[in-house]
Amino acid sequence: MKNILHIISSPKGDQSYSVQLGNATIRYLLSIYPGSTVTERWLIADEIPALNDAQIRSFFVPHNGDGRDPNWYSDIILAEVKQADIIVVGAPMYNFGIHALLKAYIDQLVRPGHSFVYEADGTRKGVLTNKMAYLCIASGGKYGEHFNPVEKYIVNYLQAILNYVGINPVIPLVVEGTVDPAFAVDYDAIVLDNHQVLI
Repeated sequence: MKNILHIISSPKGDQSYSVQLGNATIRYLLSIYPGSTVTERWLIADEIPALNDAQIRSFFVPHNGDGRDPNWYSDIILAEVKQADIIVVGAPMYNFGIHALLKAYIDQLVRPGHSFVYEADGTRKGVLTNKMAYLCIASGGKYGEHFNPVEKYIVNYLQAILNYVGINPVIPLVVEGTVDPAFAVDYDAIVLDNHQVLI
């Protein structure tokens, strides 16, 4: 049994290609780990705070208790990620990048002392270890090897930031060409062709 966290950043709901790919990933994981729990985090429904000066200061100086703790949302999502064994990240591409809500979520997740720590020599070490992640990416267009924003701006970034906080491996699953009127895809086949499971 595993704890699975599904992070959904698409505003399109269940019709989203990235959500459907994420659901196929979770179906596969539940077949491997029957009885596992699944938690969904719909970012479109959250009031994700923008990273601001007060919160950045609170990362290094304890909150004085005056007013709402600027780390309230960060505390919630960190608890979810720490509990998770497998994280499924829905990441549709918008303007060659991830949705703004997913970036805001990441800004709340990457927090000194909680998702990474500084060693005595000044190096940084991720502490969200013993976890893996699947990236469920959907792109309206299709791109070749000469210009591939999915790989360059989404896969590379999300792998880097998740590795940075200790999550590894990070496995990309991609559907492309969704704007084609004739678009059709077997989500389960994509997952089976690219799966990795925890040892």
